[in-house]
Amino acid sequence: MAGISKVILIGNLGRDPETRYTPSGAMNVQFTMAVSRRFRDNSGQDQERTNWFRVTAWAKLAETLDNLTQQGYLAKGKQVYVEGRLEAREYTDQNGATRTSLDVSATEFQLLGQRGDTEAGFGGGGQGGGRPGGAREEPSGGTPNDFDDVPF
Repeated sequence: MAGISKVILIGNLGRDPETRYTPSGAMNVQFTMAVSRRFRDNSGQDQERTNWFRVTAWAKLAETLDNLTQQGYLAKGKQVYVEGRLEAREYTDQNGATRTSLDVSATEFQLLGQRGDTEAGFGGGGQGGGRPGGAREEPSGGTPNDFDDVPF
């Protein structure tokens, strides 16, 4: 039986999303995402740890994120929910050290944060209703959907 790697992240965009195309013309949207946790260590000092993820969306989800970026809803610092497949990728940095990149292939996405940050305009694939910015990758080739069923 094959395994599955699924991750759910809530964090902030580390940079503005970039829309790219593969040599065959497939659209993808990439951005970095910071996920932080705060805790108190054994000595009673407040600590914060941040993990960085490289997120890539493809197909209809990429089109949705590109539209959100063009309309100003998706930019550096925005809080987002991302669900997808996680893959750790090793690479050699410019100093010759082996590093690990945490890459996520996004399958679901939702803008979070205060209502004023995401209130107007985008209804997800022209379907109207719902909150702006919610989208799912549609393996059947359908259109992205709004969704309000984020499990938290």
